[in-house]
Amino acid sequence: MHSTYSQPPAGAAPEAETTAVPDTGDKQAAFGSQLAQVEELTNELKRLLVNCEATLEAEGIREQVETLERWAESYRRGIKAAGKISELGPAWLTDLRGRLKMAADEMGRQADEGGTPLTKDQAALSEQLLRASRKIDEVLPNLEQIVQPALDAEAGIKKAS
Repeated sequence: MHSTYSQPPAGAAPEAETTAVPDTGDKQAAFGSQLAQVEELTNELKRLLVNCEATLEAEGIREQVETLERWAESYRRGIKAAGKISELGPAWLTDLRGRLKMAADEMGRQADEGGTPLTKDQAALSEQLLRASRKIDEVLPNLEQIVQPALDAEAGIKKAS
């Protein structure tokens, strides 16, 4: 929002209102729209730096524009990373959990079929595999609770009550 001290530049697009967005599909669309806006802002700042470098330098504001461009780029990368975590994280962790459990089960199965108990090192490894698997069980629900609200906040989405 602009105050009396900060008016939008001539020709600037009006500020978008945030609206409540229902579940997943609309959230992903809003997220994609937010990402596109941030990417466009980043590109505009880069073009400004390239096309008006001498003018910005002469006015003593090049460094501020460079800083804004770096911040916008950082913001864009953060939004993309949060989207990837939200999209891929649960599936990857679920797969990893399955692999860890399978490896521990396989160690136990081989020991049972061979008739020899696991060595101390093998038993410790098996326990570590199962411990990591249980830790993933704890992390999975937290991933959604942490990442999705962050994405919603970044995209300016208000949860429907």
